[in-house]
Parts: sequence; C-alpha cells; structure tokens
Amino acid sequence: MKAVIRHLQGEEMLDALYSLNQYAFHPSPPFQNKEEWLYFVRGRKGVTCHAVFEADTPLSIAGSTAMTQNMRGKLFPASGVWGVATSPTARRKGYCREVMGSLLNAERESGKVFTNLYPFRESFYERLGYVAFPLTKIAHFTPDSLAPLLKMDSDGHIELRLIGEGFEAYRTYLVQMRQSRHGMTFFDFPDPNAINRNALWVGLAMFGGQLEGVMLYRIQGEEVGKFNLSAIRFYYQTSRARYLMLNWVARHVDQADRAELWLPADEYPETWLAAMMVKVESAVRPGMCRVLDVAQIGGMQVGEGSFSARVIDPSCPWNEGNWRFEGQAGILQVSKTTHADCELTIQGLSALVSGAHDPQDFSLRGWGNPTPELQAIQRNIFPRLCPFMHEMF
Repeated sequence: MKAVIRHLQGEEMLDALYSLNQYAFHPSPPFQNKEEWLYFVRGRKGVTCHAVFEADTPLSIAGSTAMTQNMRGKLFPASGVWGVATSPTARRKGYCREVMGSLLNAERESGKVFTNLYPFRESFYERLGYVAFPLTKIAHFTPDSLAPLLKMDSDGHIELRLIGEGFEAYRTYLVQMRQSRHGMTFFDFPDPNAINRNALWVGLAMFGGQLEGVMLYRIQGEEVGKFNLSAIRFYYQTSRARYLMLNWVARHVDQADRAELWLPADEYPETWLAAMMVKVESAVRPGMCRVLDVAQIGGMQVGEGSFSARVIDPSCPWNEGNWRFEGQAGILQVSKTTHADCELTIQGLSALVSGAHDPQDFSLRGWGNPTPELQAIQRNIFPRLCPFMHEMF
C-alpha cells in the first residue's frame, strides 16, 4: 500500500499524536486518560505536525514548535522537534526519516534557520544532520552542607511565587538571558496549561527591586525531613544572586535532606563552597541541533578569516553546494561560490557553528576533510563555545 505524508492540524493531529506517542513513550496498557491529555495539549501554539499514512491510518509522526535561538550572539528563528514516533507495524520502512524530511522542509519554508531536539537515539538523528550539545549537569548535595551560608548578610531577598503567578517575571528573565547565552532557545508560545497547573515554585533573587537570579523548583517525597528539593532551573546574573539562592536552599534543612540543581555544562558547583560535598552527574540525553538553512546563518558574531566548503546535506538538499563563510568586522557573511576549499557535511558545519566540536575531529567523524591549515582558520572564525539550550521537551 502506498504511503503518503500529510500536514496535520486540529483534532486529526491530536488523535494521531495521542495514539502514536502514547504507545511509543509511555507504559501501556492502559493509555493516559485522553481527555486529561487533550486538556494539556490543545492550548499549544506554533505547532507544525506531519505524519505518514497508509490509507487512513497514521503510522509515523513528527511535530515541532516555533522557537527563537541565540547562536553566537544573534537571535534566529528555530524549531523544537518532538513527538517523533512510529507504529511497530511500520518500523524499519524508512517512514521516520521521510516524515522528518517533510517536517524539516516545512520548517525551512516558514523561515526557520536552526532546528533542535532531544533524541530517542542519538545516532539516528546524527545521520539526519544533528550534532550533540554538552549534557546538562545535575549537582546533588545536602542542604545542611550549605549551613555556613545561613550567616551570610545580604541586601537581597527571595520572592517566592507559584509558577502561574511568577511566570511573567521568570519569562522576562529568560528573554534577557537569551540575549547573551549562546545556544539558548525556548518556545515562542509558552504552554498556558502547564503554567496554570502551578506544579513548580519560582524563587526570584531580588536586590533593590532588580531581578538578578531565578530558580524553578519543586519539593518531592513522602516524609517531612526526607524531601528532595529539585531545582530544574538555577540561573543567576551575579555571584550574590547565586549565593542568595543557595542560602534559600539551606533554609530547607529541616524539610529536605537532599537537594539537586540542574545546571549548564559550564557550571562548576564543586567550587562554590568548601565542604559542600557535591556529586555531579549528567542528564541522560543531550540536546541536539543542526543548521536548517545555510543561506540564512549570516550575522552571528565570529572571528576574522574566510574559507569555502562544499556542504553535503542529503536530508535538506537546499543546503548542498559550495558556500563561502567569512568573518568581516566580527560578523559572519555567507554567500554562494564556485570554489570549495574542503568538504563539510551538514554535521560538520553545525558542529562549527555550535562550538561544541573541534574541526580536527571532522575527518574521524566522517564530517569533512579540512586540512590542518583550514582547521586553524575555522577555529578562528568559529571559536569553541559551550552551547546551552535551556528548553527541555
């Protein structure tokens, strides 16, 4: 039977997502109550969804939501891909690759320049052009190890709100943070139902009426005194905001016997306080990113120099061809050219832009063949950075 790919909307999209995602991503039977599930997904905006059908049956599906992403100091339209699932009856037929190709084409036509996801299998998405960001850190420690901070004098205070009440302040902080944080992205349209559930506390670190840090956390467990204080977001602009928020965690010593902070990969919590006894682990899945439209990546902040490359991108053929990349006065210029100094797969180019990979790795990864001289130029134009996605989906 011939398979066709369709763009889904409305109730047809919700029905297909429910059936395929519930089977793929949740223990079953039974499925999650559909009415409860629909309540939380109907309010989402900026969603694009494509599915492979045989007759009237959806067999493979992929969705995405509009995002905005900082890449080397410039904000770009981007997408977050999610809900990718295939029925067991249709697996190993290439349907997932086909529906992803259709979705990426639609995203590029709508003006997206980058695309992001969290993989169910990293190697599969690498073959589609995505490269991994560094893993988020999870720092584990006990609140009583922060006891010295309870003596700290501070001009600030923590303003505590439930997420529904505090979301506007939290979102404003994120918007400001994204202006300077490489790789950072979040959805253009926040999910109102998730906000209104009030399932998280927002701690705002305030100094003289100014917001300098935020922590998003919940307290979990079955017995008072043995709770876990889990902060899934812990951001700060100043050292005093960081220590004020750690002071807040210390104040829960009689309520929680353990705490965890989810942190960007370039944080070093083990250096924050003597005898804090931090144990650091990594999140299970890395965020992944790829360039979706090579022609539109100009304008980011880069170093001086230039090179050309024949870009190879079978999943997004509009990117293929010879491209020149030049840093002029600290800004990237991208143009078509007739000459290529080397070959780069889209993985290689995405790795350069993200800053998480060194070009000397490319020949070993099958991502290109730049000479050592070209590698030096590429490092100067695209110096190493630690990208941080922020959004989890």
